[in-house]
Amino acid sequence: MATSFFRSFVGLSLLLGLPLGAFAADDGFKAKTADRYPGKQSQGDLIAAVKPFYSEKDQKRAFGKTRPYKHGVMPLLLVLTNTGLHPYDLKNLKVRFITAGREGLEPIGGEDLAYFNPKGHQPRQRNIPGIPAGIPGLSRARVKKGPLARFEITDREFRAPVLTPESTAGGFFYYWTGTEEPLAGASAYISGIVDLTTGRELFYFEIPLDRYR
Repeated sequence: MATSFFRSFVGLSLLLGLPLGAFAADDGFKAKTADRYPGKQSQGDLIAAVKPFYSEKDQKRAFGKTRPYKHGVMPLLLVLTNTGLHPYDLKNLKVRFITAGREGLEPIGGEDLAYFNPKGHQPRQRNIPGIPAGIPGLSRARVKKGPLARFEITDREFRAPVLTPESTAGGFFYYWTGTEEPLAGASAYISGIVDLTTGRELFYFEIPLDRYR
């Protein structure tokens, strides 16, 4: 019965054209499988890995001429590799950047980052859903877009809704961390992954980021 369900699920996913691979399009940047990153953890047949892209070399490889970290925005690559036969539901996936002070930072969407202008000021306005509070220069009220309004930022976001058997999905989450040693004592907290065969949610992953300093 589980096998029949899985075949039907995968068939529907392929019919809808859902991005089941590492990245949906051949855009010049590919993630490795999760086992090849130093910052990783596993639960059963699922391996989760993270890597902050803040060095000049890494940012150039992933984003071309764009340098998010120069503006205080940390790109965090998440890679999930499924080595088994169970598909995983990722639609409720949550990835938080946990600071040394145990503050949980929520990711900022690529479309919101398009309006980030580090040289400007944030105008007085009502709260707008999707705009994190307290981030200087970030406002959808701006007509002029900022230096992070680049297709590389949005195209490389993590988007996979499901992780099929024996496959890898990867993409970026973005966090306002500033540039003052954000990785010291920090970690990535990953939750909301559900085994579609059993219907059970996996225990969370918490992967230290100190090793990437």
